[in-house]
Amino acid sequence: MKQFKYTIKNIKGVYFMDSGSIILTWFAGMGLFLCLIPLVLYVFKSIGFMVMAANKGIENAWLAWIPIADLYIAGSIVEDMDLFGTRITNLGLWLPVVMVGGIILEFIPVLGIIISLATFIFFLLYLYQLFSIYSPSQATLFTVLSILCLWPIFVFMLRNNQPTSNQDLTI
Repeated sequence: MKQFKYTIKNIKGVYFMDSGSIILTWFAGMGLFLCLIPLVLYVFKSIGFMVMAANKGIENAWLAWIPIADLYIAGSIVEDMDLFGTRITNLGLWLPVVMVGGIILEFIPVLGIIISLATFIFFLLYLYQLFSIYSPSQATLFTVLSILCLWPIFVFMLRNNQPTSNQDLTI
């Protein structure tokens, strides 16, 4: 098989790259790009939750930077929610329990799929509650777009909004 050589002209001279080097460079660039996206989303989510928690007077808002502890902060921001007629209080405790428990139990064959789906729906309902508190007019849109993993961006966008009361919200 014939190797193709590509020339890249520089001010000082000419550099040659074969097709394998170009493909390797492309994969390295894509790998770097795909690693940066989750990192940027993590930073957006952490800043958003930290500012929201600080604005609500929640102690130790810096916990938004620590995995699992950030679920405590996220739940404490919403405080409580009505889930299909059942009022869940102390969401700061229940959000981490449900999310971590769902991740652990999703490895059970067959039943794990149902648990994983239930955990995902619970998290979407939580996000709807959060978005309803901080941006009632756009809560549905933000929740639907959160299926595409855009929710950290929305949390970051809403971080400085003033919360409305969540006592009248029913899911």
